[in-house]
Amino acid sequence: MTTLLIVDDSEIDRAILKNILASFYNVIEAGSGYQALEILNNPTLKIDGLILDINMPGLGGFEVLSLLDKSRHAGMHILLISAEAQKNNIIKAANFGCSGFFKKPYDKDQVLTKLKALYAKKDATPAAASTTTNGAITDNELRATAVYAEKLRRVYLTYLMSEKKNDELYIHVSEIVHILLENYFAIKAPRDLTPEGIEIISQAAYFYDIGRAIVHQEKFKVVSQADIDEIPATHTIAGADLVAVNSNPNVAFFVKTASDICMHHHERYDGRGMPHGLKTTINNIYTQMTAIAIEFCQNFFPTTGEDPTAADYQAAMSKIDEDRDAFRPDVYDLLAASKDDIVSHFAR
Repeated sequence: MTTLLIVDDSEIDRAILKNILASFYNVIEAGSGYQALEILNNPTLKIDGLILDINMPGLGGFEVLSLLDKSRHAGMHILLISAEAQKNNIIKAANFGCSGFFKKPYDKDQVLTKLKALYAKKDATPAAASTTTNGAITDNELRATAVYAEKLRRVYLTYLMSEKKNDELYIHVSEIVHILLENYFAIKAPRDLTPEGIEIISQAAYFYDIGRAIVHQEKFKVVSQADIDEIPATHTIAGADLVAVNSNPNVAFFVKTASDICMHHHERYDGRGMPHGLKTTINNIYTQMTAIAIEFCQNFFPTTGEDPTAADYQAAMSKIDEDRDAFRPDVYDLLAASKDDIVSHFAR
């Protein structure tokens, strides 16, 4: 995955930019020019892109660029952050070979469009960034993921018990996602989606709402992009942050997938979701599978406790049909094609 280094002395501005980028790129932060140089000079790190604030105390952006080892970072794209692209800054940026500017306050679409153009041949598209499992998943990764997932589950169950709830819905969502993944693999056969990857992604889907253990009394009123931009830290962001506390590389794929699902399971295909208003395929397909599985499960299981039937399946699909614009068309079609597998799985 493309790794971007954000350098800005403003913690708030770094957080805003990271929230825009984190679902598509591996993001590293530096709060000063000095810290940026330490990261850039670290031989164990490969930085693909530098997003650098011009005006910082101590070492400003151009000072950082003047001290940069240009031979080591010859292929790295550099974008400058500035409240105003003044003529003298544009000239300096050109002399340093910069790829352009980002203005504050950030325009999410502009940021993502510019970066997608720069990294189109690598992995800047959400699908590529999200479907890769970095090759075969090792036994160590599977074991580490199982251990970490169980620890997270205990945390979540403690919260649910305090709310007098159980995790039945989350188990069902995980099971539906597993079925969708298996059928997606059978139809599309994506190269990087392995049986082990299917297990890890479906485990990650279980935790889509874990942020409610931290932020569980929120109210949303989202009617426009302006509303989306003003949404404070919610359970989606809290969940993504909670899952990501484990930096063990053996759980990196699980953490990335679960964080994406936590952050963006309320996004809509038509762009009217939250917290970032992602449209169409910008939101990765596994998160969109989780989103449609959530809506489906909330309407599929009879309140009587009996096993669901084909009639229950149809009722759940009818509910989804009422708001088709919320769901990616091929994911909807995949759910429709999975009818027999879903009904037979839950008819025990």
